[in-house]
Amino acid sequence: MSVTTTTFTANAKIVYGKIHDQMSTEAIFLNLLEDGTKFARKNNQAGSLGYVFEARLRPNFYMGFRAESPSTGVGASGNQGLENATVKLKYGYVPETITGQAEILSKGNAKAFMQAKALEVQYSTKDMASHMNVLSVGADRGGQLASVAASPAPTSTVFYADNTSGFPGAIYLRDGMPIDTYTVGGMSTTTVISEVITGINYATRAVTKTTTTGTPLAAEAVTLGGESCTSANYPTTMEGLVSLVSDTGAMQELNPATSGQESWASYMEDAAGDDLTSSMLHSLRTFVRNRSGETPDMFVFPSAQISQLVKFATANYRFETSTGKKIGKKALDLGYDVFEYAGLPIIEDKDARPDRIFCGASKSIMKFEAVPLSLADDETGAWTRLNASTGVVDAFIGLLRTYVNIGILQRSAWGCIKTLSVEDKYLLQPVTI
Repeated sequence: MSVTTTTFTANAKIVYGKIHDQMSTEAIFLNLLEDGTKFARKNNQAGSLGYVFEARLRPNFYMGFRAESPSTGVGASGNQGLENATVKLKYGYVPETITGQAEILSKGNAKAFMQAKALEVQYSTKDMASHMNVLSVGADRGGQLASVAASPAPTSTVFYADNTSGFPGAIYLRDGMPIDTYTVGGMSTTTVISEVITGINYATRAVTKTTTTGTPLAAEAVTLGGESCTSANYPTTMEGLVSLVSDTGAMQELNPATSGQESWASYMEDAAGDDLTSSMLHSLRTFVRNRSGETPDMFVFPSAQISQLVKFATANYRFETSTGKKIGKKALDLGYDVFEYAGLPIIEDKDARPDRIFCGASKSIMKFEAVPLSLADDETGAWTRLNASTGVVDAFIGLLRTYVNIGILQRSAWGCIKTLSVEDKYLLQPVTI
C-alpha cells in the first residue's frame, strides 16, 4: 500500500507508543517532576490553554489556642494562605511529513515507511527533549538563549553574545540553528526572523549568521527561530528554573510586589563571582527551608559547579553517588549523575546555567501537560488547533507535538545562588544538544 496523507496518519499510531516512552525516559528536568494536572482544574475557556490550582503564599495565622469564639475576618477563600494560580500551557512540536528520507527508503510501502520514520522520529524526539531541557534549566524567560551584546556593535552578518550581568554568552547557540532576535518582553517587532547561524567562535562569542531579514539590535533576546513573541501572549515558550526561581516579577498571575503576596518570592543570593563553598551550599539549603517551611530534597547543579565540589572536599568528607532520597533515585533511573551533600542529592544537569545552582522541594514544582505526544483523538477541541493553510489538526501536521509547562506551587520553597565563578573551559566547550 502506497504512502499518502491518509495512510500516514493512520499508521503513525504504530510508532507513537514508542515515541511517548522515549520522551518520558529522557534525562531531562521535566521527567523529574510530578504531574501537576492531577489536582488542578483545566482552564481552556476563552482560548487559554492552562490549569488553575492553589498556590501557597503564607501559613494559616487564624489557628492556635484562644478563647472559645471563632476568629473574625474569615475570607471567602479561607485562611489557609492559598491563592489561585494559573499555569498556561505552551505548544511545542517537531514537524514531521510524509516526504523525505523515510519515503525514499521505503519505496512507498506503508509499513516500511513507518519503520523508517520511527528511526527519524527517534532523533527528532531527542532534539525536542534537549531543547525543552535547555528552556527548563538554562534559558531566560521567553526562551531567551542569548543576549545581543552592545560592543562590538552588531552588524547584518555578525553579532556578539553578551556574557555580562549573568548572561550565558553563546553556549546555548549552535552552528546551523535558525534564530530570531527581538526586544525582551515581547510586544515588539522582531528584528531577525529565522536566520541561520553559519559560525560561532565561543572564545570571542562572535556569532555569524545569514543576512536575509535584518541586523540585530543591542540587548535583544536571541531565541530559536519561531519562538520569539510579538504579541500579548509572551512568552510563547515554557517557563524554567531561571524565571520561576526569582524574588521579583509576576509569575502565574502572582507577584511578590503585590500586597499580601510578598512571600511569593524565592531566596536569591548573588555570589558576585566568588567560588562555590560548602558554606554557600548549607546556607542555601537552610534559607530555603526556614523561609518556606518546606524541606528541600534536591540541588540542581550545572557541570561547571560540580567541578567546584572537589575544591572543598576533604579526607573526612566525600560526595557520594548514592542517594536515599526519592527524587535522587528517580534522577539516577533517568540517567542523571547524582551526588550527595549532607544527605541531599545534587543532580547534575548539563544544560543548567553554568553560573548558578538551585535548591528546592521537588513537590513544590510540577509539570503540567496535556495530551502529551499523542494523536488528536481525545479532547481535540480543547488541546489542538487547526493548521491555517490546510485545516488539518496539528497532530497530523506536527507529529511530535505537546502542550506542556512547568508550574511552581510555592515559590519560596526554592532558592538560587547565581553569578558563581565559572572556569573558562565550560564556556568554550558547549554541551551536545
